[in-house]
Parts: sequence; C-alpha cells; structure tokens
Amino acid sequence: MTSQIQGGARVSGLAGRVVLIIAVLTTLVPMLAQADELNKAQWLMRQSEQAVTLQLVTLSSEQQIERFVAQEEALKDLPVAYYRYQKEGRLLYVATLGVFADAAAAQRVKESLQLRQVETKEAWIRPLDEIQAQIRTTLQR
Repeated sequence: MTSQIQGGARVSGLAGRVVLIIAVLTTLVPMLAQADELNKAQWLMRQSEQAVTLQLVTLSSEQQIERFVAQEEALKDLPVAYYRYQKEGRLLYVATLGVFADAAAAQRVKESLQLRQVETKEAWIRPLDEIQAQIRTTLQR
C-alpha cells in the first residue's frame, strides 16, 4: 500500500498506514471527545454552519444506522452523527462523519476511509448549513 499524505509525500506499507491514520486523526482531533457515542442531530446543529461533513449513508431506520456504524470498524472512535428527515412522506436516516473546516480536509479523510458496507467514493461532502436546514424541517428525537 502506498499512501499520499498532505504535502504530496508518499509512504508505503505499515508506515504509510500509520501516517495516514495520524493524518486522519489530526484532522478529526477537535471532535474526538464526542467519538465514543453515536451523536444525534443536536450535535450537528451545534457545529459551525460554515463547516462540512461527510454523508456516509442514508437508510430507512434508526436501527439500520446504529447497525451500520457498529459493523464498520473504520468508524470506531470517530465522530459519527445521524439525523432524520422526511422525504416524500417517508422518514430517512442519514449517517455523517466528522466536521471539517473545508471540503479539502473532508476529501482527505474520504480518500483514506476503508468501509466494508459502502463504497467510500459514494460518501458525499455536504455543507453543514444544508444539513442543519434539513434537520430543522423534521422533528428529531
């Protein structure tokens, strides 16, 4: 495995994985205190509206979101949050990862993620102001 890290350096093998993990954790350090639990919509509402997040998956129940997060080892100890919204009369649940100052930081984490259940290329970088507006339209628990 060869990883490219910030600044364009390339690192191979185990050292590359360690450097990549450190780069991801450095990006997420401000949120790690929250990482031991699955955060809810209120947590997303407290974040800066200028920030962005990674939308990982949209599912049809809260239990599916909880199961998805529990089964993804790559998300262990990372700040995952979810919220629900109504679309065409159905409640949908969205899992997000992290809060980033800009899309470039979110993209670096997206590229380093290795999820088993979904293609990480499908993760969607979303502005938090859009998500916060979506949250406001649906009663949360």
